[in-house]
This record gives sequence, structure tokens and C-alpha cells, in this order.
Amino acid sequence: MASTRQANLLLTFMRILKKEIMDSEQEVMAYDLVVSRYLDIVHAAFAETVINLSPSKGKFLDLGTGTGWDSILIAKNTVNVQICAVDLSDVMLKMATNNSRKEGVGEKINFIKADAKSLPFEDGSFDAVFSQNMLHHQPEPEMMLAEIRRVVKPAGAVIIRDLVRHSKLVNTFCVNSLACNYDQVMKKEYEKSILAAFSRKEWLDLIKKMGLSGSRMTTQFMTHASIERPSAKRRTDYVKVVNPFYKRVLASFYISKL
Repeated sequence: MASTRQANLLLTFMRILKKEIMDSEQEVMAYDLVVSRYLDIVHAAFAETVINLSPSKGKFLDLGTGTGWDSILIAKNTVNVQICAVDLSDVMLKMATNNSRKEGVGEKINFIKADAKSLPFEDGSFDAVFSQNMLHHQPEPEMMLAEIRRVVKPAGAVIIRDLVRHSKLVNTFCVNSLACNYDQVMKKEYEKSILAAFSRKEWLDLIKKMGLSGSRMTTQFMTHASIERPSAKRRTDYVKVVNPFYKRVLASFYISKL
């Protein structure tokens, strides 16, 4: 009995890795539906954070773009920004391309298949690098963070946001409350994502290992944390992505302060 309790306690504090690529069409369709129906405020808040911590123009890199909504929102709310959005899933990239075309920003985003641990770009290629809910897919996140440090310009912005893993009790609460409207496929995926995510201590360790000058850890509500490095040349005008007022109240938990 004691050994069982010890095993359960150990699992509470350890990451349980999930597969790196979502390549089932059913899973991708379910994921896209959740993002557009339930997570629009969260993604809009993230896009607003990226835009306002970054330069007003230049080349941006989206790592683990999924079905493309972060890049789409950034493209719709900026003028002189070109985005390269990468993912390892062909199914994700196909849907992301279709979504960008439907939203009228297909010409501003280049979707390509690439591995975040070994990016096909030269050093210092991007004015901003961003990623949301992708870091927990990495069995060795230090490799992805090293690539981010390599491809971002010295004065470029970095915004890496993902879930936070808590105790078993808090994790269960998040699944049963925040994902109560999800279908069974995505509810299970959400639970797996939380278990594969990093604890707050692990987030702090990752920032130290990344060694990116000027970076900081921020927290968003009880669900997310971020590694952020505002650009030394960030835009001076503030761009609002989230409207109207009642949505801004909810989004305020996920919009980082400048």
C-alpha cells in the first residue's frame, strides 16, 4: 500500500510525455473546433502579447503553429509582418493553410513542415519567435529553446507560452472545469497535455538553461506560464486584438504587461 501511494505521489511531480505530433484527421478537426469555439480569447490574448512585445515590422517565426490561429490573428492585426509558421504534422499544416486563406491572410503566412529541434533557418533570421502550447510536446525541450536562441535576432522578441503542471488535484480540477464543454477526444488530449507540461520550478530551470539575455518568466491565470523576452525595438503603438470590453476582462488574465 505504501509503495502504491509513493508511486502515485511520484507521478504527480513527473511529466508524462505525450506524442509529439498530432497527425490524425479526427484529432486535428476536434482540436481546431476547440480553438475556434472555446479558446478564441486565449489565442487572441496571446497574439496581442506577441504583437506588442515585438517590432512593428519584420519576419516572425511561429513554432508548432497547429491549425494556424496565432499566426492568423497576428497577420490580421499587423501591416508589415511576414510570418513563417512551422509544424511537423501535415494534417495540421493543411488545415492551417486553409484557415489562413479563409481569413484573407494566406499571402502573409508561409506554412512549412519543420522540426523545432532542428530548424532550417540561418542564425539571427527572425525579429520575433513565438510558440503557444507546443513546448510540452518536446521530450527534450532544451533543444527547441536552443534553436530559438539561435534563430532570433539579438534584439528580437521571444514569447514561449504553455500549460503549467500542478498537483494531481489541481490538474483534475482544470480538466473537469475548464474543459467541461470539450468533446471526449479533446478533453482527453487536454488532460494529457497538462500531464506533459512543466511545473513552475521546471519553467524557471528552462529559462536558466536557455540563457537568453533579458528573458523573464510570467504566469497567466492558473493554467499557463511563459518565457518572454521583449524586443529592444518593440513597437511604440499599442495594438488591441481582443474586443469588445467583456472579452477584454477575460483576456486580461492572458495578456502580458509590457
